[in-house]
Amino acid sequence: MKEIVEFLKRVPLFSELNEDERTRLAEIATERRYARKQLVFMEGEPREAVYFICSGSVKIFKVDEDGDEQVINLLKEGEMFPHIGFFDDGPYPASAEAIQQATLLNIRLDDFERIILESPQIAMKLMKIMGRKMMALQQRLQELISDDVYERVVHNLLRLAEESGKQKEGALVIEMPITHQDFANMVGASRESINRIFNRLKKENLLKSDRQSIAILDIERLRGTV
Repeated sequence: MKEIVEFLKRVPLFSELNEDERTRLAEIATERRYARKQLVFMEGEPREAVYFICSGSVKIFKVDEDGDEQVINLLKEGEMFPHIGFFDDGPYPASAEAIQQATLLNIRLDDFERIILESPQIAMKLMKIMGRKMMALQQRLQELISDDVYERVVHNLLRLAEESGKQKEGALVIEMPITHQDFANMVGASRESINRIFNRLKKENLLKSDRQSIAILDIERLRGTV
């Protein structure tokens, strides 16, 4: 229980809750481990819980009528999904899959509803923070509509660096196993286009990447290219 309360302190969604409120949530939270490429849930299934990443990373994606995958988001430790959160009773709006071994905490919606009926101030605090998350998602949608492929790639690199990057030897490292196909699905482009853009960024000494991470070598110069 104590470990779960400590974890909830690091979750941005719960940043405005006090110790007693986090303890109440910890009492209804369940921890579960997922293997690499294991599905957490599928789009359209009845939505039963909200998940929080204790460790590892998770891909949120949709599959269109032609069977093509569109990556909505790549999430790391401390983040929640689905982003519609606790205040909607519709089905899961997208599918979720662990892209590396992950430990997740889930809170069932029926348990959460019981708590907010008893303590409505918890709901008010969470709705405030979730509103900010929705605005960030709207900005990403606008980027997909208005940017060209290169701009979409750079904006996603900058966003991932801001959310998950760690300073290492002068570089900002995104420690997440993102394939070029994942990136292509995320920005709505072909894998060949992503290969060309990544090769260009490497030649300009802005980027290094391997199967486990992406290192941004000069984030200010990268930001200046869009």
